[in-house]
Amino acid sequence: MRNSFNLTELLNKIAIVFRKEWRDSLRDSKSLRMTLLMPVYFVGVFVASSLFIIHMSNQSKATNNEPIKLAVVGAEQLPSLIDWLQERGVQVDAVGDDAYQKVETGELGYALVIPKDAHEKFATGESIELALVFDATNNKLQGGIHFVRQQIWSWNGRMGSLRLLSRGISPGIANPVYIRDLNIASDEKMGFFVMGSLPMLLILTAFMASVGFSADMTAGERERRSLESLLITPASSTALVLGKWCNSFSLTLMVSLVEVILLVVAFAYVPFKELGLRVDVSPLELAGVFVVLASLALLATSLQFLISLFARSFKDAQTYMGLMIFIPMVPLFYTLFNPSAYADWFRWVPVLGHQVLIKDLLLGGTITATHFAQVWLVSGVLACALLAYTIQQLRKPKIVYGV
Repeated sequence: MRNSFNLTELLNKIAIVFRKEWRDSLRDSKSLRMTLLMPVYFVGVFVASSLFIIHMSNQSKATNNEPIKLAVVGAEQLPSLIDWLQERGVQVDAVGDDAYQKVETGELGYALVIPKDAHEKFATGESIELALVFDATNNKLQGGIHFVRQQIWSWNGRMGSLRLLSRGISPGIANPVYIRDLNIASDEKMGFFVMGSLPMLLILTAFMASVGFSADMTAGERERRSLESLLITPASSTALVLGKWCNSFSLTLMVSLVEVILLVVAFAYVPFKELGLRVDVSPLELAGVFVVLASLALLATSLQFLISLFARSFKDAQTYMGLMIFIPMVPLFYTLFNPSAYADWFRWVPVLGHQVLIKDLLLGGTITATHFAQVWLVSGVLACALLAYTIQQLRKPKIVYGV
């Protein structure tokens, strides 16, 4: 009966501290508005980058629909090559020997220079050096240059095979291997290249949402000399820490919820189909993403409290917690540059396991209740350990007085 009374009293004190911190947060309306602008900014970056990719894709399609124009010096030297290029839609225009200067001045985008002795060398079976003159800094021409270069190599391989056949040699001797590309990636997986930054933005939100408030409730209290007044109240260290932590945790949940709602709207209106991609993320799957972010918020906010507790001032706390952002960046960049890397133990690693689960939710991967239980178990255990250590350190003179 006594244990039940103590637990009820503890919960009441935690609720009192929580309400007090929420009132302080609401009074600081400027910081609260900036916090709520974070998900708007992150979702805006995602939508803007997606629309930019779609715009560039449409522009590329429009460019590819136009005939590729190629200025050629010495076109009469290799008529078979010119015919090959024209059959594949390249518009060949003969130009004089000043093609290099015209490319340099920008009058021509690029030009193919065929040497004057090319006809004799081709007849005798000698190699011919062709010069493709272009300005590598002009990105608009890269698609056309790549197409022309590819067609020249195709013609080169065809002519080489014909020469071998004319000498009674099988072309397979010179080309023992042919490669045929077979892309087995589903439309959802191809769509992840467009959404590659989204898991990073979501996880960073969980780590950044309540950084300022966590720093203010610990290092800020000590800097204002109000922490000593709180410690002499009947509230225990457990009630003080958990009440303040509940405030940061609830703020992070609120920001994550706003971000998920904005993503529901974004996925409904961003025209991914124009990229030929089927990005099918339902509101239910985004609700699963919110559940994962909630588990990560347990870990992130408890870590914020521990770090800011050892800071001597509010400014120091913000600096330390700014460096804390690099903690989730390590596994994020690892999976970003190694997208095919995966092992079952990834799901037991903090942040990495959360990212894997968010990725599965966005790509329509196989997900079970066990996967959610894993991230909640890992986050819960670490959060409890960090909060317990914070409670233990709260009343030490070094923490209270900063000595």
